Amino acid sequence: MRELQRPWKTLATRQVLDTPYLKIRSEEVELPEGTILSDYYIIENRGWVGIVPVTPDGHILLNKQYKHGIGLEVLEFPAGGIDAHEEDPQLAAHRELMEETGYSSEKMEMLAEMIANPTSAATRIWWYLAFDVCKTGEQKIDPAEVIENLLVTPQELLELVHSGQFAVQGQIAAAYMALERLGHLKSTW
Repeated sequence: MRELQRPWKTLATRQVLDTPYLKIRSEEVELPEGTILSDYYIIENRGWVGIVPVTPDGHILLNKQYKHGIGLEVLEFPAGGIDAHEEDPQLAAHRELMEETGYSSEKMEMLAEMIANPTSAATRIWWYLAFDVCKTGEQKIDPAEVIENLLVTPQELLELVHSGQFAVQGQIAAAYMALERLGHLKSTW
């Protein structure tokens, strides 16, 4: 097995962009063998949460939403950024579930903590499995969002993944982990 590489040394840091929605810093870094990179860009944020919501009858709640970055509608689980006042990511998960769907859950379990893009972002994602979600309110979405909620069976979710209609990478990992935890997939571990 190869020896792990040593960390890079940060020589200087400057903030390139600082908005409520996007922060980017540039670092001058020295690689272990001495090469210096003068502009290595890193996206900064507090991270985000994703929720795999399951109804009492075993359906899974999805969002259908236009995403301007790719210019397409996508199917995904409810998810969103962690607000500055939210110390515990699970608080953000409960808030995002209600905002994007109008559904809530009394029982939410940690599914996984993931890294979004270790090359250029310091972003962690906390995934939760929400049990017995019920419609208890109305959506409170941002002005730039139009979200349609859909209920699918576990088998339909798998079919959406395999057909490429449910195609956001971290969301696929969360789908498989949730389906395994719920007993719809056999673990190969």
